[in-house]
Order: sequence, then C-alpha cells, then structure tokens
Amino acid sequence: MWFIRWLFTLLLLIYAVIFAALNLDPITLRIPYLPLIDTQPMSKAVVVLLAVALGILIWAVVSFLGSMQFRLRIRQLERQNRDLRLELANLRNKSILEDHSLEGTDAPVTKSDDSGALDLDLPDEDGDDDVFGDVTHVRNSER
Repeated sequence: MWFIRWLFTLLLLIYAVIFAALNLDPITLRIPYLPLIDTQPMSKAVVVLLAVALGILIWAVVSFLGSMQFRLRIRQLERQNRDLRLELANLRNKSILEDHSLEGTDAPVTKSDDSGALDLDLPDEDGDDDVFGDVTHVRNSER
C-alpha cells in the first residue's frame, strides 16, 4: 500500500513540474483582503511550484502532529498493558491462604503428611466437620 501512495505522490509532483514548465508567462499576484500588497511580476511556474511546496509543508506538519497523537496513545496503552500484566501476575501468584484471609474466613491448615499437601479443614453446610463423610460412606457401601 505504501508503494502505491508514494507512486501517486511522485506522479503528482511530476505533473506539477510539467504544468509549471508549460506556464512560464509572468504574472502579478494580488492577495485578497490586502489590496495594497502586490507582488513583483514572476513566472507562473514559480507560483505553481511554491503552491506545491506549501501544500507539502502543510501536509507534513499535519501528519507529524497526527503521528504524535498516535504515539502518545500507544505509550498510554503500553503502560496500561504493563500494569495489567503485573496485576495479573500478582493475582496468579497469590496463595490459597491469602484468598481465605481476604474473604474473612480463617480456615485452619494442617499438614497431613510429609508430602507437602495441605489439609484444609472446612465445615460443610450441616455444620459437620466431616466434609467428605457422605462420599466416603457411599463408596464404602458400594464395595
């Protein structure tokens, strides 16, 4: 796409130079709303080329300002992305015990054996401390 854009711009510049070369007659410019200011006679080619140069300059300034706006937005989004990644990493690294303490429930923790597995002693809905008692009883009765 950039190739087509540059090719189009190049063709327009070549056309402006050819147009200016074919119009070499001298003219005097009168600036509107300022009737006292007249220019010295100059070639139409100079006027055309100055107009093209002024258009390119205006286009460059507007493009630069637009790109600065996009760069600022990109920096803001990169900063926000970095902060969200850090927050996500912190949430992933949060332990199970911190989750219970944040909810306001202090679950007693005991080590069941030397394997390092945690035995969380949580009460069930009946208030009974044996959370898996019903499941164990069903499994034992099936045998």
